[in-house]
Order: sequence, then structure tokens, then C-alpha cells
Amino acid sequence: MKHLTRISKQGPAQAATWQDSVCLVVTMLAEVLGFLGGESPILLYLDDKCTIPQPNDTGQG
Repeated sequence: MKHLTRISKQGPAQAATWQDSVCLVVTMLAEVLGFLGGESPILLYLDDKCTIPQPNDTGQG
């Protein structure tokens, strides 16, 4: 059984337009570089920071 605690009644804040643009560019660059067989630690780090974590969904009730 999972126990959930509500910390606040507010949802997460929306990202500004420029933040969405930066994340889009970083994600595209990381994907293109990965497609070409390489990787960049800074792009991987920034791409990870742009990824919004999802709650665990195990499918069990």
C-alpha cells in the first residue's frame, strides 16, 4: 500500500516561453548528436533537467 501526503494545494508552475524554447533546442541537439553516435555530458545534463518526472504507476491498486 502506498501512502500519499499532499504537500501543497498548488500545482507546478508553468514554464516561461523562453524556458520551453531552450528545452526544445537542447532536446533536439541531444537527439541529433545521439543519432550520429555521440553524446555531450552538458547536453545530457540539460536534457535531464528539462524532463518532468512522472509519478510511479505500477498498475496495482
